[in-house]
Amino acid sequence: MTDLNINPNIPSGRTTVLMQASKAALVIASQHEESGLYGQDHQSIRSRVLGIEVGGNGQPQVRVDSTGLGLDQKLFVERVVLRHLDSEEHSDATVYFIKSSSASAASAKPAPVGKKKPFGLSIQQAEIPGVKSVVVVASGKGGVGKSTVASNLAAGLARLGLKTGLMDCDVYGPSAPMMLGVSGTMTVEHGKLTPLEGQGVRVVSFGFLSDVKTPVIWRGPMVAKAIEQLCYDVNWGELDTLVLDLPPGTGDVQLTLAERLPISGSVIVTTPQDVALIDAHKAVSMFEKLDVPILGVVENMSHHECKACGHIDAIFGQDAFVEFLKSRNLKLLAKIPLTREIRESADAGKPAVTTDQAWSAPYREIADFVAAFVSNIPSTNIQESQNSPSKELLS
Repeated sequence: MTDLNINPNIPSGRTTVLMQASKAALVIASQHEESGLYGQDHQSIRSRVLGIEVGGNGQPQVRVDSTGLGLDQKLFVERVVLRHLDSEEHSDATVYFIKSSSASAASAKPAPVGKKKPFGLSIQQAEIPGVKSVVVVASGKGGVGKSTVASNLAAGLARLGLKTGLMDCDVYGPSAPMMLGVSGTMTVEHGKLTPLEGQGVRVVSFGFLSDVKTPVIWRGPMVAKAIEQLCYDVNWGELDTLVLDLPPGTGDVQLTLAERLPISGSVIVTTPQDVALIDAHKAVSMFEKLDVPILGVVENMSHHECKACGHIDAIFGQDAFVEFLKSRNLKLLAKIPLTREIRESADAGKPAVTTDQAWSAPYREIADFVAAFVSNIPSTNIQESQNSPSKELLS
């Protein structure tokens, strides 16, 4: 690890406080059996924090002794320490793992195997008050039409009479406002945001909180925290289902939501070309690892039908997608054609599913399937979570 320069402008007393906070976080980690540190002496755990240094950004950089720790344990320790320091108003802290030269190799014990939870994590999930079920729409790759599917799914569920919400989780490129024809600013009442409504769907999007032409330049952990707050610090009311339009990839947002929310199921969206299926495989593997049920796959831009002669052309191929479904044992929810009408409906803020045209039928099939699925989920008496995030995003 490259040596870090301590910022001389940071009071030494503050460094001591941060040191104590980091050590306290490791004690918390040691009390979780899934961390693989359970049962060891707390003094030994506390001594793993070798030091606190402050980088040029003024944020703490914690050095932790990694001797005897496996990857699962490192991931667990990192997340616990970062969450703990976040409460100290250091949301951009970094944890570095190094093998301490002072640690005795002879006394180092083999790292215990992480148990049960993925990546050795065991974080208490908290339901969103009033929300009966949560369905996520995901893709490993951007540009495959995931947001179009998510907005049509939400509008389709509302069309079937279900009380539906849509959470646009793509902070960097929110598209729900345009696709559902919603604009405006969310108000705050009693410390909670009030969703806007379009096509019968209660919508929350970062597009309502920032200017259309202004980019959000945030690191991954900051985005994940903001999305977590937008889930809990919103007055959703009573919903049969909340659809989450996830950003592309398999990063902080996906992991945070899978940790915190009891997700009922996921819908994977992909195009049939090889380059998209590579990332679709990753998305499927992620949800399998996180124990999130996969309801099925939507094949977007499946084919194009020539209006002049009726010829059907599988522009992005077909064989690879069939093999993808077979190899992962997944259900095909719908094949969505590549048509001008679907693109125009999305740009106009009128989801295809709200029409009765032939080209909108695949979206109705998806909504019918998900509606039948969530209707069979038992209702629960959901109480206000005591673990809801802070209100700093709203201030």
